[in-house]
Amino acid sequence: MSNGLGRLDVPGWTGRIGGPLGRHARVSGGLWFDPVPWTIAAAAFTWLVLMVRQVPCLQTVVGKVPNTFTRLCYSDIPVLYQNRTAIWSGGALFAAMPGQNQTPLEYPTLTGGFIWVARWLSGVLGAVINPDATSDQILAAANTFWAINAVMLAACFGVLVWAHLQMGRNSGSPHTQGVRVRAWDALFIAGAPAVMMSGLINWDLFAVALTSVGLLVWSKKRPFAAGLLIGLAVAVKFYPLALLPVLLVLCMRAGRLKAFGQFTGGAAVAWVVANLPVMVTNFSGWSFFWTYNAGRGPDYGSLWSLVVHIGIPVLNVSVAEVVCLSLAGLLVVGVTFTAPRRPRLAQVAVLVLIAFLVFNKVYSPQYVLWLLPLLVLARPVLLDMSVFAASEGLYFLAIWGHLADKLSFNGHELLYWLAILLRVGVQIWLAVRVVNDIRHPWIDPVRTPFVDDPIGGVLDHQPDVVWLRFGQPEAHE
Repeated sequence: MSNGLGRLDVPGWTGRIGGPLGRHARVSGGLWFDPVPWTIAAAAFTWLVLMVRQVPCLQTVVGKVPNTFTRLCYSDIPVLYQNRTAIWSGGALFAAMPGQNQTPLEYPTLTGGFIWVARWLSGVLGAVINPDATSDQILAAANTFWAINAVMLAACFGVLVWAHLQMGRNSGSPHTQGVRVRAWDALFIAGAPAVMMSGLINWDLFAVALTSVGLLVWSKKRPFAAGLLIGLAVAVKFYPLALLPVLLVLCMRAGRLKAFGQFTGGAAVAWVVANLPVMVTNFSGWSFFWTYNAGRGPDYGSLWSLVVHIGIPVLNVSVAEVVCLSLAGLLVVGVTFTAPRRPRLAQVAVLVLIAFLVFNKVYSPQYVLWLLPLLVLARPVLLDMSVFAASEGLYFLAIWGHLADKLSFNGHELLYWLAILLRVGVQIWLAVRVVNDIRHPWIDPVRTPFVDDPIGGVLDHQPDVVWLRFGQPEAHE
C-alpha cells in the first residue's frame, strides 16, 4: 500500500529485485538471509547445467563430428584447437604457418595467453602436442584442451560472481536497516540462463570477469588499479574500452578528472605491457586481430545483416556503423550532462554497450555475457532481467537453427530475422528504461534517499561542478 509519498510499502524481498525494503522486513536470520551461500549454489548449478549441455557435442571418433548446431552446444574451443596447426603443433599462436594456409590467431594477446596456458596444461596432463601428432592424438588433445578451458572459465565465472557479491557489500544504509540488499543482485548473474547457454562458446568470460573486478576496484576508490584491470580486459576483448568515455563524461560532470587520468594511465600501462611483447616480435600477427575485424562485413546476428538481406542500400556498412555509433554516443553524452542528478556509472556504461551491440557488424551469441553484468548493475529488476533472458534465449535458438539450415522456409529465414529484431528491440527497450531512471532518479531501483552510486567510487555522493549545476532541475529524493 502507498505510504503517501509515492513509495510502495512492500515486503523486504522486493529490495533484492529493485524495490524498497519494507518496515517489517527481517534484517538478520543467518543462512536464509545471507546471499553468499545461495549465490554460490546458483553459480555451481549454472555451471553444471552448462557442462551437461556440452556432453552431446563431445567428439570421440576422428571424422565423426557431432552436429553441434542442432544440439545447441557449439564451442569454438575444441574446433579452434583442431583447425589451427599453430595450436596443436605447439607453435607460436600469432604467427602465420608457411605452407599451411594458416592465418595468425584472430584474438587479442591475452586471449592468446589464455589459450597458451590451457595448451601448456594440456601437455602437462599428457596431451600430445607436436607437429607429428596423429589425428587420434590431436582429437584426444583437443578434448583435454577443452576440459582445461572449461575449468579455467569456471574460475572466471566464480570471480565474476564474487566481484558482484563484493560490489553489493556497501549497499546497506539506514534506509535498508543495514541489509546489503544489492548483494542479492549477484543471483541474477549466478543463475543466468545466458551463462548456461553461452558460457563455453568462447573465452569471453575471461574479459567479463576482469571487467567486473575492475569495476569493483574502482568502487573502492582506487582508479589506477582499476585502470590496470580494465587495460588487461581490453587486451582480452575489445569491448571494455567503452568504460573510458563513460568515465570521462562522468568525471567531467563530477570534477574528478584527476581520477580519470589515473584510471586511463593504469589502463594504458596494462594494455601496453600485455601487447608490447607480441607487437615487437611479430607485428603482423599482433595486428591481424585489428585488420580482421576492421575488414569484416555484416555478419551473424547483426542489424546490418538484416538490412543487407532485405535489400536496403548501404554504400559502406563500416561507415554507417561508425555514424550510428557516433550519434548514439552523442545522445548518451547529452543524457549524462542534462540529467537532474549525475547518472550512475553502470547506467551510462550499459547505454554505451547497448549502442555498440545494436550497431556492431556482428552479434555472436556469447556477446550476451558482455551485457549481463552491466545490466544487473544498471537495472536489477526481475521484469527487465526476465525479458532480457527470454529474448536472448530465442536468439540463441535462432542463430543455431540458422547455421544448421533449419529455419529456411521458401528460401527465407523469417524466424531468424525476427529473432534479430526481437534481440535489438529488447536491448533498445532496456536502454529506454535506463534513460527513464536517469531522467527520474527518484524512481531509480538502486538509488534511495541515502544511496547515490554504490560502485561509483570517487563519484559516489560527489557534487557536480558549479558550471554544470547552474540551471539544472533539482532531483527529487
